[in-house]
Amino acid sequence: MSVPGSSPLAEEGDARRVVLIGTGPAGAAAAVTLHRAGIAVTVLEAGQESASHGLTVRAPGLTLAHLRSSRLDYPPDSRAEPDGPPHWFFDLSPGGLTNHWSCAVPRFAPQDFTDGERLGEPWRWPIGYDDLRTDYSAMELLLHVGGGGEDVPNLPANQVRHRIRLAEDWAELIAQATARGHGLTALPKAYGTDWTLTRGATPFNSYLRLVKRIPRSRRFQVVFGARATRLAWSPEQGRVVRVHYLDPSGQEHALAASAVVVAAGALSSSRLLLESRSADFPEGLGNGHGLVGRYLHDHPLGKLEVEVQRPLSIHPPAYLTRAPYGETPPLSGVASILWSGTGTRLRSWLRLEPDKSAQIGFNLFGSMTPKESTRMTLEPAGSGRTTPVSVQLRFEDECLREMDRARDRLLEILDAAGLRPRVKEWFIEKPGWSVHFGGTSRMHTSPKYGVVDGFCRLHGVPNVRVVDSGCFTTGPEKNPTLTAMAIAARACRQLAEELRSGSAAA
Repeated sequence: MSVPGSSPLAEEGDARRVVLIGTGPAGAAAAVTLHRAGIAVTVLEAGQESASHGLTVRAPGLTLAHLRSSRLDYPPDSRAEPDGPPHWFFDLSPGGLTNHWSCAVPRFAPQDFTDGERLGEPWRWPIGYDDLRTDYSAMELLLHVGGGGEDVPNLPANQVRHRIRLAEDWAELIAQATARGHGLTALPKAYGTDWTLTRGATPFNSYLRLVKRIPRSRRFQVVFGARATRLAWSPEQGRVVRVHYLDPSGQEHALAASAVVVAAGALSSSRLLLESRSADFPEGLGNGHGLVGRYLHDHPLGKLEVEVQRPLSIHPPAYLTRAPYGETPPLSGVASILWSGTGTRLRSWLRLEPDKSAQIGFNLFGSMTPKESTRMTLEPAGSGRTTPVSVQLRFEDECLREMDRARDRLLEILDAAGLRPRVKEWFIEKPGWSVHFGGTSRMHTSPKYGVVDGFCRLHGVPNVRVVDSGCFTTGPEKNPTLTAMAIAARACRQLAEELRSGSAAA
């Protein structure tokens, strides 16, 4: 069997290669890492290659032209609970949600990996910040990060391509934030300071920027329009031996694999595990303790618009870090991001006040405590070849109160800096709107509390790794993309070592 425009696929009996599912940011990080290590990889991508096309022309901090042709899906096979998200949406295009990504790439802080321990053992990460230092830097080089490049309270420095400073009129705001234990710096962004002409809908599309640039050969192949449906477990061999998928016509195929790396997104990856039933795993692959799909979390997203007494610089975008960890309950941080669209910047120039505005808006990203009750589950039956899911997720009252407290803290800082803010609008979006789902295949040392271990290996299925944000034990207030990429790279470096050594774990 062959794919138009690519090398012939490996035969069914070729069990030496890794099958990688998904070309979103974590999948792209896995692809680059495995290819650099000399491992043969076949990538299964549910979207068609043409679906990722668009056009973005961008000057540093300013989008000059933007066309999008990728398809954003609001699937009819997802059923939201009354208190749950109004949508589970995903993009069936190479690059996944990076077709819609704003490119924010803060690192997690060291305390983000330990904050949950205050609640007890279920929220203890098996890895820490030091485990990801090397991979953070490696991914940041690929992402052409622009940002402050210096440590500030509650936010470690990125390795930046270009260093960005906030405008001078933010100096008093920085002082007031620092006095209260916050950091205030330029928002770190992928391709944030580059001139770019991209055949995609955003400056960074993980397929176009990373996966597409890997030369096709017998050692690296991509199959488009391939929806993974099942991972086939062999009780005799004690591992997964094949990946089943459907092509666009609905015909089923299977690929042999030495190992499988799953990076389809927190919900889709967990659905694949749940659908991979066998006599040894009657409730789904790696689901012996019933945890696949549980501990789902997302960021509460608050929208704040204020009018300030004097125009304030709106470029570059600013990032106000969370309050000190000891001043909030566990897993209750909130970060605030100044957002100004291209339209706002252009209007500021028309008013002869370039990049200044008295009307400013902030996105407040909070955190929640993931619990077994926050989950996605398979529906009993579906009308098609893909099983529908039910998403159960709500923000508890204490979580919402922390969002209100963070809003008041931000207003206090603005007021102390002499800006006298007047609130024009404040509301919190329903769960799911951040599209930062995580936790459904969470990592933990013990299979009692986690689906995968610290290297993203399924407990009891050592040759399958789940490397997207589904593996997060908890979800701090920071954008998850960079950390998901770093975790994927670390897991795949270790997988490559196992494969080269012939370890039984692979």
